[in-house]
Amino acid sequence: MLDLETANTLFSEIIKSGLPFGYQQANCHNISHYIKLLLESKGYQCAKIWAFAPVVYSMTSSRLISFADKKNISPTGKIDWGYHVAPVIQVRIGNKVRKMVIDPGLFPKNLVRYRTWLAKLKTRKIIYLIMDSEWYLYNSSMIPNSQFHSKSNALSEEDPPNIELPEWFSDKLVTDFFKYEEDALEGNWIPQGLAVNETAMVFYDAEIKPILNSNRHQDLVLDYKMMVGNVHNFETVFRDHNSNDEMNADFQTRHQDIITQYREVYLSNFNKWKEGLEFLNSVINKS
Repeated sequence: MLDLETANTLFSEIIKSGLPFGYQQANCHNISHYIKLLLESKGYQCAKIWAFAPVVYSMTSSRLISFADKKNISPTGKIDWGYHVAPVIQVRIGNKVRKMVIDPGLFPKNLVRYRTWLAKLKTRKIIYLIMDSEWYLYNSSMIPNSQFHSKSNALSEEDPPNIELPEWFSDKLVTDFFKYEEDALEGNWIPQGLAVNETAMVFYDAEIKPILNSNRHQDLVLDYKMMVGNVHNFETVFRDHNSNDEMNADFQTRHQDIITQYREVYLSNFNKWKEGLEFLNSVINKS
């Protein structure tokens, strides 16, 4: 448990850490886990709050967490999330202990109470979990929860699910959380995610923002939004050096110079965050 002054000091340090909060299209789980490690390296613990839109936990709903993209980088004009996650710390305020959320992407000025954080998401029928911060991400099963229970005997006793929704959630998906290890660790998912967000914001500030309202550059703006404002396209082109239906060979040939430039920026950012993560883990392991 922290006093308010200490909590505010930690929040300021997180803001100054260089974490890429400005690109909101993706990677909240990577930002949250990096903050968890940053706090742990300073001797403090946190939990995480997960909010799930109906599209994640229901097989009959497509409702997302959705809000207007104020930066105007998204090709659709909106930011859409299936889930959102942020660190939570317990803070003594006066004679009460409050669960306070650290989410500079949504609340850049200060910590907020978790109810305020949930209200900001403005999504009907959202569900939330406050969990141990060790849980990094989750998988979704296409087996309805009622079937899951009926098939429990067929599941490996050595690999049981770490969360089960109530049986009356008869048409809901079951989520299974996992830690930052194995594929995630070996694949450097955190440095990759942070590098994606940081590189996308560098691209936005340098290439999109200056021409955003220029009438004669609107075709270029549209191409850039498709490439950078859609995180899947961005990852395909800059992280994976790959292509898809939108980022096809013709598209990438038109923009080959800038793609080459920002692939190098991405690689530099990836190496920076990989080193930062290694440093945090070395501090934690020494304590």
